[in-house]
Amino acid sequence: MTAVEFEHVVIRENGDALVDLRDYPFDLCPAYFHRGLSPTSAMYLRRAVADMLLDIQRDLAPLTFRIWDGYRPRSVQSNIYLDYLATLRTAHPEKEEAELRKEAEIFVTEPANPRRIPPHSTGGAVDLTLVDRAGHELDLGTPFDHFGPESAALYFEEHAGSPRVRDNRRRLRDAMIGAGFRCDADEWWHFDFGSQIWAAHHNQPEACYGEIDERDLRPS
Repeated sequence: MTAVEFEHVVIRENGDALVDLRDYPFDLCPAYFHRGLSPTSAMYLRRAVADMLLDIQRDLAPLTFRIWDGYRPRSVQSNIYLDYLATLRTAHPEKEEAELRKEAEIFVTEPANPRRIPPHSTGGAVDLTLVDRAGHELDLGTPFDHFGPESAALYFEEHAGSPRVRDNRRRLRDAMIGAGFRCDADEWWHFDFGSQIWAAHHNQPEACYGEIDERDLRPS
């Protein structure tokens, strides 16, 4: 995601627990586990966030959410960041390391900065899409984690392209924003709630979700 400033937002943690998404009627596809970047296929979100998604899914029926990622500890964040950085180094050997790291942060929050809490590490961020009755993903224009300009949430609003993709993105985006989520400008699949970046986007004085350390992970 774009490296915007949000570290200044005060966190007043509300203690909302993580819940296991296997207890919800979502289509779970743990992308980073399948790519070998996460040690577990289990997926979690804050209870309020999971319940909000359930309400949205009911409104979108017969469509269902396919969820690729939810709560993500810094260790997994680091794996994703380093994997993408290695891809950039291979693709652009002429670029300086500082330039590559700046480019990587457009899509993946750098995990080593203790002042910046990656939104996924709060349990309030989710990566998802929509699938039909047959389990086929709607055409949203790019695959998940396509790190290019076409992944921007409003790309098909601002550029000539498929009206179907534009309308599918609108349907997903409008449903999520209407429920109170923030839509990431660079990634059509990423939405968050309750985190510092969410609070900064909505001009809220406080965030209600802070970082959940994986050592203290207590899903319920």
